[in-house]
Amino acid sequence: ADPEVARQYKTRARILPHCDAADVVGLLCVHGPRRGGQSRLVSSVSVYNAMLEEHPEMVGRLYEPFLLDTRGSGGVSFVPIEPVRHADGELRTFYHTAYFRSSYQYADAPARAIPPEDEAVLAAYDEIAARPGMYLDMDFLPGDIQLVSNHAILHAREAYEDGDAADDKRHLLRLWLSLDGERDDEPLGARASR
Repeated sequence: ADPEVARQYKTRARILPHCDAADVVGLLCVHGPRRGGQSRLVSSVSVYNAMLEEHPEMVGRLYEPFLLDTRGSGGVSFVPIEPVRHADGELRTFYHTAYFRSSYQYADAPARAIPPEDEAVLAAYDEIAARPGMYLDMDFLPGDIQLVSNHAILHAREAYEDGDAADDKRHLLRLWLSLDGERDDEPLGARASR
């Protein structure tokens, strides 16, 4: 599938650090690829703190909506999304650099290209997220499970190659979990088990 138009998880291409539209994303490895496909985790709180320290003039823009490419989901080309916000005293992130950039490919977009000042904010954020020491890389082996908070952790994937045989192809099962009705006095385990 073409990573410029298809949902990126349906491709073998590299996926830059991003969040999904759920509270928790889970991955279960049934079978790994022949080569590549490492998973990367990045603390969006650490990236935000570095932005505050190094680019304080850009941080305010992260609280304003960027256009997010839906890749046609829901019959719309894009929706406005604030990359960061505070809720219940915590920083919450919804970041997807590739989809923020690609939203300008549509005829109904407000411009034919992402505004230069928005591109500068995304470039700074992406550069910080890609720094050694800012991320954790891991290979998925059969049986491995990864559960991450989409509000505080960005996840990414390196490009991968599959073999020709059916049993030589990457196979991950994905779970998006919404923790509706969260209460501050309840431990996370209790919320997830409801």
